[in-house]
Amino acid sequence: MKNTLLLLVILTFSCAANAQDYMGLKKSPLQYCTSNQSPLQLLVGDTLVVVCDTMYLINKTRYQFYKSIHQATLQDDGMECKNLLKAYEARLEEHELSYSKLLANSRKTEKTTLDFIEYTQKSLENTQKTLQYSQQSLDYSMQNLDRANELIRKEKWNARGQKLLTGIAGVGVGILVGVLVTR
Repeated sequence: MKNTLLLLVILTFSCAANAQDYMGLKKSPLQYCTSNQSPLQLLVGDTLVVVCDTMYLINKTRYQFYKSIHQATLQDDGMECKNLLKAYEARLEEHELSYSKLLANSRKTEKTTLDFIEYTQKSLENTQKTLQYSQQSLDYSMQNLDRANELIRKEKWNARGQKLLTGIAGVGVGILVGVLVTR
């Protein structure tokens, strides 16, 4: 009963979540953060996802005010305002171009770094394989040395044993010959 009730509640919530309208969801493009493009227009019910570190939102009245000031400045006979505004817009374009170049350079650097990391990992894997092979060779050599030491120890014992047995046999033969001579 509890599982059925829980399943029913989860099903209800998932249906409600799927019924939501996502048409009003807008995401500011990443290049918008550093460009001098026209402002984004949002309508009633729209949701904006901001990907920039900072974004200023102004209402329609304030936007029209700034737009009219911009148009008036461009239409004014005073060249100082026009030149100042054009210089500012040129500077914005320069900044956008510089940012684009910096971003491209950063991506190249990232790719170079990733390639270097991959090369280093392969080199490390090869070094690790070489170390494993060297360790195996060392283990095999140690086993051979242990066998050789065992053979040398046995050979020493055999040589001593043979000398001891020869000595005992000589003493035995000497005693036997001495007993035979004395009789």
